[in-house]
Amino acid sequence: MHQEATGQGRAYSAQHDLHITEYHSHVTAPPTGTPLPSGPTSVRMPLAAPLRTKVHDRRDLRKLLLDAALSVGRSGGTHVIHGMPGCGKTAVVQAVMGEFAAARDGAGQTVTGLWVSAASGKAFFDGMLCVAQDLGASQDEILAARGGSVAPADLVWRYLDGAEQRWFLVLDNFDDLTVLREPGWLRVSPMGTVVITSRNGQPKSWPVEAKLHPLDVLDVGDAVALLLELNVGNGDLGELERLARALGCHPLALLLAGAFLGEQILEPLSIGEFVDRLEHDPGAVLDLGAEPDEVDLRRLIGATWQLSLDVLTRRGVPQAVTLLRLLSCLAADPVPTGALHPSLLGVTALDTAEPPLLTQQTNGALQALKSQSLIALVEVPGDIGLPQVPAIQSHRLLLDTVFARTPLDQRDLLLTAAADMLSALTVAGPGQCLDAQTLRLFTPHATALLHRAGRVPGPTAERALSVARNLRSQHYDTGDYRAALALADDIRQITGRPDQPYDDRALSDRQEYGRALRAAGEFRQAAEILQTVLREQENTVGPDHPLTLDTEHTLGLAYYGLGEFSTDERHMRRAAEGRALVLGPHHPDTLNSRLCLAEALGAQEQWSIAEELSRRAMTDAAASLAPDHPQCLAARLTLAWILSETGAYTEAEPMARSLRDDCARLLGPAHPRVLNCGQLLAEVLLGRECWEEAGEVAREVLTARTRVLGATHPHTLEARDRLARALQHSGRLRESHDLAEVNARDAAEALGPHHPDTLAYYALSQELSRLCTPGGSSSENPPDVHEEGTPTQS
Repeated sequence: MHQEATGQGRAYSAQHDLHITEYHSHVTAPPTGTPLPSGPTSVRMPLAAPLRTKVHDRRDLRKLLLDAALSVGRSGGTHVIHGMPGCGKTAVVQAVMGEFAAARDGAGQTVTGLWVSAASGKAFFDGMLCVAQDLGASQDEILAARGGSVAPADLVWRYLDGAEQRWFLVLDNFDDLTVLREPGWLRVSPMGTVVITSRNGQPKSWPVEAKLHPLDVLDVGDAVALLLELNVGNGDLGELERLARALGCHPLALLLAGAFLGEQILEPLSIGEFVDRLEHDPGAVLDLGAEPDEVDLRRLIGATWQLSLDVLTRRGVPQAVTLLRLLSCLAADPVPTGALHPSLLGVTALDTAEPPLLTQQTNGALQALKSQSLIALVEVPGDIGLPQVPAIQSHRLLLDTVFARTPLDQRDLLLTAAADMLSALTVAGPGQCLDAQTLRLFTPHATALLHRAGRVPGPTAERALSVARNLRSQHYDTGDYRAALALADDIRQITGRPDQPYDDRALSDRQEYGRALRAAGEFRQAAEILQTVLREQENTVGPDHPLTLDTEHTLGLAYYGLGEFSTDERHMRRAAEGRALVLGPHHPDTLNSRLCLAEALGAQEQWSIAEELSRRAMTDAAASLAPDHPQCLAARLTLAWILSETGAYTEAEPMARSLRDDCARLLGPAHPRVLNCGQLLAEVLLGRECWEEAGEVAREVLTARTRVLGATHPHTLEARDRLARALQHSGRLRESHDLAEVNARDAAEALGPHHPDTLAYYALSQELSRLCTPGGSSSENPPDVHEEGTPTQS
């Protein structure tokens, strides 16, 4: 039954024994400033399929990890459990967590188990920030880490090191080492143990102190014990050993075979017959996508699950085959069960697949797959304030193998169905975005679909690209620049391949990649990409095309971030003039470029020209836009900043006060633009020699910016400098000196020794040092970053 939910959401539910329960997504306008929080509310449960049997094997490794988890007064170290897919790496760690959950360490304390999926960069980043939040980090700190103003790894490890009790941190499925693009994520702590599961067993890939533990297939005895626990056979150990050897003693193959043979009631199949069928699998194909050492393993897994599906077909559930193939088009991450509601599958053409999957048959197909252990039901932690999400999960090796063995004449239909399903779940209206949880849950599946479908140009690839582009834009608009950058990189790699038709969309994808790089603070790389894109756009669509002008504007912002203001001016002037001709002088994009041009000129101390530009932009914005429009606020802020910098405090003060009130009313008191206004007001009050009020305002801004942005962010440094100057003129020299000394040191580290702000902060520190300790000497070498942003370009 399909129900309309309130709050622009969609709710799905179903009946019978396997429930497809509600999945609810909210569509809202994107925030104008601070990124939305996202990530699961809990990292204390394994995000993996529940264990079907007890883990009796791997005894030495389990004891080693358990001893490390329960050790007191020393680090449990970093452990990398590596081996072929499906060999039980995750199961071993799940078993250890279950063992120490009922135990205590040497000091009588319990151990906190923490679980993070490292299957993708976004999952890892979200999960690690949730670890910090679980251990006490504030929402402001999490937002600061997401925005890049606080080093995320430093924040997480500060809370791990300061935890009140020992912890056991699992980083599961750490196969893609590009997740470690940023340094500092893997460390050791006296408070806990880090355990990584990965296919990668190369020592050079991991920290030198990490202990590597290879995991191979089971011993024959353990493999037989596993089959016995799965109720396979009649106790004939010789037959069970023959089966175990035929399955290579591989844990995943044993589980699939055990689920198959243990469920046979009406049509029992002997172990000998099973082995004969396994050895003569008529559907075995060479999986060209497999690693060389996985080809035989994939053939084995494929033959095993195919036998299970054959039984389901004979039982009258052939649609289970199509459903499993549909799931194989997606990622191994959990798929919310609500995504398979008939109202969503109804937008697909799965009823024409072979075998056909009718919408009313979905529950039965899911139950059949579950009975054969081809899928598991899991509960995914919801985001803050939201309940857990029921989901379906399957092993990545199984999904890869299923996809590889899907008949070619069925692939397009299935991939298109997956794209249609995801599109229906993730679409948002113009100027709107989905909630953070929906984006988190479905982005991995959009990425997997892109890699499955994007290899061959055509309508199917275009559908997958459309889903990925949509999510890329939504991540960018909500301020999750890391996720936007990851998707932008995947998209441009697909559309930029030599075998793909190179068109305007491919060029636009590269532009979006550059835009995401700039937003993520990768200014140099962004400038290089955008320069190339700009030249190609000028040659293809022309210099006055809106896309070309968008690139001009973004390129200017990248150079502003690099502190190359004259280059910024050149590109921003071209963007402003071009947008005025193409879009009109009062279009918000045109006004944005004009304001950024004024700031570029102001940064070069061309104040009179900058003031004239900003006044005209403010007048035009007021004439064409609502008073509360973001460009109207930006215009007032830019002009007030210029007036303050040129000493026109009498005019700047009322502007700064009214602007702070308006922004607080519209955006909330902690919004970055409100803090920008407060910092500007502190500067104006210093200019008017209102020392006490300047100190109060500067302290308020410093407190908020330290909490949200971190102690060394350029905006925080500026606020601390204003407070130090206010204290100096209020006669509180020692307090002022201590602040200025910290500021000079932090600026040298964050901005670089030759940055003008660093030199100014250092000069104040030395002046106060002389005032506090007459005759004291000063260092001749002042302490070194990026030029601080002015109101709009920052």
